Amino acid sequence: MFTGLIERPVTWVALAGFMGTGKSRIGWELSRALALHFVDTDKLITRVVGKSIPEVFAQEGEAFFRACEREVVGRVTRLDHAVISLGGGTFIHEENRRVLLERGPVVVLWASPETVYQRTRHSERPLLRTEDPLERIRTLMDEREPVYRQGTIHVHSDGRPSEELVEEIIERLWSWSDVHRAWPAEDAERPAEGVLVGDRAPD
Repeated sequence: MFTGLIERPVTWVALAGFMGTGKSRIGWELSRALALHFVDTDKLITRVVGKSIPEVFAQEGEAFFRACEREVVGRVTRLDHAVISLGGGTFIHEENRRVLLERGPVVVLWASPETVYQRTRHSERPLLRTEDPLERIRTLMDEREPVYRQGTIHVHSDGRPSEELVEEIIERLWSWSDVHRAWPAEDAERPAEGVLVGDRAPD
């Protein structure tokens, strides 16, 4: 399946965004559509550390988990022919964000706080262990929004079938790829800033 014969807009792309926006599900389906490998960074961390994310937070602390994230980002940005699903907080950290955006396009998925709550309320996510998880979600999303806006492409996932989302992402990746190839070599960094494509987001 993983051959060079299929026509693709990119051979590497990362999906970022808040927890519960659909990064893992859409990332998997996007990888199938583009015939690329799929890597979920949270699952990679659990496999390497040998503990679940809640166990890592509880036993090792958030600082240790973020250090693991940085290591994993270094690994996945060296890959090719891959769709990368990032943990909700990975893109928030400046060094991770810089490395990811330098590597290729980062698609940010968006959803309303209510949708995120419905999708995550039965999970064991450490950041939502609070008396009012919905309010916690709203607060965190407000805090992180300016950083997520630095992504390359922005897509809303509320109430939309995954096939439609994947189709839109691929269409936007083609647009990004066309613009990226159009810049002279000395200006190659410009498209990674996400201005031309990101401004088309239906926000």
